[in-house]
Amino acid sequence: MLSQKEKVEEGKQLEQKRISEELHDGVLGKMLGARMVLTGLNKKTDEEAARERAIAISVLKDIEGEVRSISHELSHAAYQKIHNFISSIQELLKEVCSANTIEYDFTYNDELDWDALDGEIKINLYRMVQESLQNSVKHAECNTILVDFNTENNHLNVRIEDNGKGFTRSKRKKGIGTRNISSRIEKLRGTWKIDSTPGQGTKVVLSIPIVYYTEDLPQNEKLIES
Repeated sequence: MLSQKEKVEEGKQLEQKRISEELHDGVLGKMLGARMVLTGLNKKTDEEAARERAIAISVLKDIEGEVRSISHELSHAAYQKIHNFISSIQELLKEVCSANTIEYDFTYNDELDWDALDGEIKINLYRMVQESLQNSVKHAECNTILVDFNTENNHLNVRIEDNGKGFTRSKRKKGIGTRNISSRIEKLRGTWKIDSTPGQGTKVVLSIPIVYYTEDLPQNEKLIES
């Protein structure tokens, strides 16, 4: 275990070194060059100065794209490194419910390798559960929340249910939280619904195609459905 931990740490350090070099040698070097050019052109107004400004601005646009690319790479890597996903959900439930004196129950299919799911699923599912819990805390006035993760027909079926005051769907406006869930579930090619009745609580149901992550494929081909 100690040997494995040392290897993981070594891998982290190498990756940090690589990113540091990319930022220093690539991004910062280009930014410094563009800044020096623009500084020298501050007091010039002729056509040549205008052309040089345009070139410097073009360089800055390239830098913007490079930063975005590095950011995307880091973000994607972070998604894949969400280990102990179930523990993360348990911690989220404990944190939210304990702070608001709400009892909770969490059940899940322990035969599925949750950590092997594609990172996009893990991070978006985590955020959708978080959003649903916050909605229950803010609006439901509940004292119990049930969360269930299960699988059927190569789909993840997630249920988040509270025993709060509920609402009439036709009278409730779509808030930013609802729009966020819609956006995330669409990204995962899944479906979702809310069932609620005044006085009988609210139930959010998510259905997401099971997709696993594989490192031996190109970046744009890393999603494989089970």
